[in-house]
Amino acid sequence: MSEAEREARRTSAYCLAASEALSREVRLSAAAALEALDKGIDDESTQTAVAKLVRTVYDCRTAR
Repeated sequence: MSEAEREARRTSAYCLAASEALSREVRLSAAAALEALDKGIDDESTQTAVAKLVRTVYDCRTAR
């Protein structure tokens, strides 16, 4: 994947994460996961942030 494609995907992901259609909890978790992925320093922190996002989405879906 080229750097331009990576940047386009990142921009798209940030726009989706900021969508008003998502609950505040999901937006915050998505932002934290994207931040961890962007930093790319600590795999454990990234995995934790992504796992939290998955749990948040699951909790919001089951709350319906």
